[in-house]
Amino acid sequence: MKNLFSIVMLALVGLSTPSCSDDYRIERREDKLIGSWVFEKAFFKENNELFRDDVSRDFEGDVIDFFPNYEAVYEDRSNRQDYNGDWEIILDRGTYDDEPDVEFYLDMRFYDVAFDETFGYFSAVNLLTDNKLNLRASTSAGVYTFKLRRID
Repeated sequence: MKNLFSIVMLALVGLSTPSCSDDYRIERREDKLIGSWVFEKAFFKENNELFRDDVSRDFEGDVIDFFPNYEAVYEDRSNRQDYNGDWEIILDRGTYDDEPDVEFYLDMRFYDVAFDETFGYFSAVNLLTDNKLNLRASTSAGVYTFKLRRID
């Protein structure tokens, strides 16, 4: 009887413990993302190519600031221009080898007022820690891999 009581109590505790909701998982990543990030490395692999090129010089000194209100600023050091924009983290549930899988994506859009153009990246978040952010962004010409480091 005592064992049955213990099993019932454990089951009730398990049912009453809040699960990790999708909203909570997104909020945790958003909290980690907020701040200033500098590009450390950038690579580009053109479609149908075997090897990727190191394009870090194209992004050297560039910084992206992510704000809690989902606004962002891309600071392009090479042309001394700031681009205002916005961002969003998206959670995608799927299956991989018949196992549930969760992937996170970062959608960034920036606006070039001088040329009345929008540019941005829809990228898979491969790593997001307190100090590191690794992204993989597909474009029509190929795939970028970005490695950023927190600077604030």
